[in-house]
Amino acid sequence: MSDRIPDPQKPASGAEGNWFGFTPVDPSAKSGLVRAVFDSVATNYDLMNDLMSGGIHRLWKDTLMEMVAPKPDMTLLDVAGGTGDIAFRFLKKGGGAAVVCDITEAMVRVGRDRAIDRNILSGVQWTVGDAEKLPIAPRSVDAYTIAFGLRNVTRIDEAIKEAHRVLKPGGKFYCLEFSHVVLPVLRELYDVYSFQVLPFMGRVVAKDEASYRYLAESIRRFPQQADLAKRIEAAGFGAVRVRNLSGGIAAIHSGWRI
Repeated sequence: MSDRIPDPQKPASGAEGNWFGFTPVDPSAKSGLVRAVFDSVATNYDLMNDLMSGGIHRLWKDTLMEMVAPKPDMTLLDVAGGTGDIAFRFLKKGGGAAVVCDITEAMVRVGRDRAIDRNILSGVQWTVGDAEKLPIAPRSVDAYTIAFGLRNVTRIDEAIKEAHRVLKPGGKFYCLEFSHVVLPVLRELYDVYSFQVLPFMGRVVAKDEASYRYLAESIRRFPQQADLAKRIEAAGFGAVRVRNLSGGIAAIHSGWRI
């Protein structure tokens, strides 16, 4: 393991598409590179999140679902929802119907298989689609969630605008994402974990060091909490709030569709 912890320069707001982790790329190539990563990790997706969060991602998702507060008359759109974690929680908590949309077909296949294994044969619609151009009708869903997916899109602002487009007036947007640690001591430890321990575990456990290194780098490229909140507001959302989880290792951004 290298002792070097990268200290990358933050990309300008809206310029995330120029970067694949810390590697500069043509924005037109980024979505293909992201699909390749998730094609590689699809069958180990839960393992990936367990390694990246120490298993705490399950509690974070439970917190997200408490905020969504599912009801029988609600329709949820879960973007980058791949293996169905959020959709399954939504149905279990009493939600009406869920649509799972993911850009990676391999992730959707894993999710469908998991649904069958859990005897979830109705209530979830699976579709392959891009967060920046959703195959969803305008003003058609009550809640929009994206968990650990927004940092991987090419144009974050376009994805947020699409969320606004598909939500009904009064609907709510939720983004759960790895974010930026707000406690200095924890930040230093988290950097060591992200850039030394995590890629090593990716190589040893999942036989895929490169994908795990990208995932760690993509977190550092993601906007700070306050910056992302401003961009959500700029897309037309009101009452935007940020809830830090585990000292900012993750955060939930939310806002109402006006």
